Amino acid sequence: MDKNFFSFVTKKQKSPNDEITYIVPNSIIRNTEKVLSEYGDMTPSNEGLVYWGGVINGKIINISIVIAPKTESNFGRVSTSNRSNFDVVKTLIKNKAIEIAQVHSHPSDWVDHSEGDDLWASFKIEGLVSIVVPNYCKYGMLPLMNCGVHRYINGNFIRLSKKYITSHFRLVNEKSDFVDLRK
Repeated sequence: MDKNFFSFVTKKQKSPNDEITYIVPNSIIRNTEKVLSEYGDMTPSNEGLVYWGGVINGKIINISIVIAPKTESNFGRVSTSNRSNFDVVKTLIKNKAIEIAQVHSHPSDWVDHSEGDDLWASFKIEGLVSIVVPNYCKYGMLPLMNCGVHRYINGNFIRLSKKYITSHFRLVNEKSDFVDLRK
């Protein structure tokens, strides 16, 4: 693959002036990496996708569940059907959670949102986090600032700065759930 295939213009990174803290269990990262790596290990490699659910308590957002939806994917695209999204919403309700983030992989080290990522995101909810993991997650997700971490603000996905990610995302050793809807 041409290394520059996805080398689009990098978008300016921003640091919103807020006091939000995202609590992310290490098990959320491990389960996300597992699913995204499985897509990357396909022949040919595919983009992968998971959703993170959790609860919001004031300025604290606790991630508690990874949901692997049924997808349609290939080298440079991953999408979900209306039925798949319905199953995700049912899973969130059953687990008393709301969608906090979508996490998907890209084939190269380019981690901004493509026009397709912006246009075809299944859920566009104010405050939703969208994480782009480079290189089909071949090298994992950590440190998180190596990923493109975006937030849906005023109708657009805005890439968060490395400074913001470092100060607002906390990895913790807590239990989390994993639901695989791909089967």
